[in-house]
Amino acid sequence: MSVFRTRAALGLRPLTAPLILFLPIGMILGPSVLGVLSTDALGYLDIVVPVGLATLGVFIGLALGREGRAARVVFAAASSVATVTIVTVAAAVLFLLTVWRIPIDVPYAVVAAALGICASASAAPAIDKDDDPGVRIAGRVADLDDVVPIVFGGLILGAFGPSSASAVGSLVMTIALGLAIGLAGWLLIEPAESPAERGVFVLGCLALLGGTAAYLGLSPLLAGMAAGWLWVVAPGRCDLLMSSDLRKLQHPLVVLLLLTAGAQLRPTLVGVWLFAPYLVFRLVGKLIGGWTASRIASDVAPSDLGAYLIAPGVIGIAFALTLRLVAGESAQSMLFAVACGAIASELLALFVVPARRGA
Repeated sequence: MSVFRTRAALGLRPLTAPLILFLPIGMILGPSVLGVLSTDALGYLDIVVPVGLATLGVFIGLALGREGRAARVVFAAASSVATVTIVTVAAAVLFLLTVWRIPIDVPYAVVAAALGICASASAAPAIDKDDDPGVRIAGRVADLDDVVPIVFGGLILGAFGPSSASAVGSLVMTIALGLAIGLAGWLLIEPAESPAERGVFVLGCLALLGGTAAYLGLSPLLAGMAAGWLWVVAPGRCDLLMSSDLRKLQHPLVVLLLLTAGAQLRPTLVGVWLFAPYLVFRLVGKLIGGWTASRIASDVAPSDLGAYLIAPGVIGIAFALTLRLVAGESAQSMLFAVACGAIASELLALFVVPARRGA
């Protein structure tokens, strides 16, 4: 079962089988089945989830800032995989929706782009020191392909949110918000004299990142990533202090987000129709993207690289959950299709991920 042992997102420690365990558990506990997580409880979680999404973005921003220039080639390869997958899934879904003429409250192009963004992220395989170069490169590519969907997600959320700004304006606003809160956090956290005092400032920054972004209909993931990146490049030890304080939250945070997403799942006709093309064309996009990335990052076979990228990771689910928070019921079908596609992709990875060599 080592194929399920992944980092789930850039900056997170490896964990085992999060999607195929906690999404179904969340659905069983949710109001559609047992009702342990009732509608009222999910309403309270709607306040907490943006903070969790912003925290996840901070993890990614901290890790991204530490990559530096040494990862330029791998980052280019990862960006090519993500872009190819977004274009493949979005084009296929847009064509099918146009042909099927399914009634949806959201424009077809926006639905297609959102599903493409959710499909593009991959889980990084856990890397051992004895793994061959192909496995290590695949892990680095899967790590760094989280960045492109987060940035594109901030762009597409402009079509859902209440802000009157354009999509590009919303993107700029989100990044500026994250940098501004990050700067304020740096000014407070860096000179903090005690762990307790620093902890208050850290929690305040996370709450401000998530709450402000959610209120404005922006992406907490992107705002958190911008703040985390700033804390790395800013002088001092702010990034190390943040990492130390947040390290204990990594796995509980992923579990909370997945349980919440699972509890909010409700089968819809549109979601069922979108599930199959989402799964099939995500696979096609990853295989084509793997071939494209292998032209940039050598030492790995194109088919192997594409196969390693099939496991979906948590960023696609996180973005779908963001859509659900911002757009409400109009994003329910997209969340269902993405969640089912993520579970199916995890199971599919059992049969297509190549055996490790050198272990």
